Amino acid sequence: MEAITERVIKIMEDNSLSSSQMADKIGVQRSAISHILSGRNKPSLDFILKVLEAFDGVSSDWLLKGENEGEKASVFTPENQPKITPQNGGKKTIEKVLILYTDKTVEEYRLG
Repeated sequence: MEAITERVIKIMEDNSLSSSQMADKIGVQRSAISHILSGRNKPSLDFILKVLEAFDGVSSDWLLKGENEGEKASVFTPENQPKITPQNGGKKTIEKVLILYTDKTVEEYRLG
């Protein structure tokens, strides 16, 4: 079994979700979950992004690479928050930044 598949199973177990409930929660077909869990298919980037969007406490580093297990996605505190000036006059705030690399890896940073 692929390591990423094991981490998807852990997310399901931690949230007491069946494969059908997981598919419904992240908005994919139930067969997609079945194929990933059986090892028939590897998770697509779209699948991974849907998991990260649906589960706030899941770190992209952990899901993709198994790094930082047990930690949430990087969270900026007031002390280490980058200086970002929105061009909308400060009417909106940035919640999350995703960096998508050409090698299909993803980094996620949460602000606030």
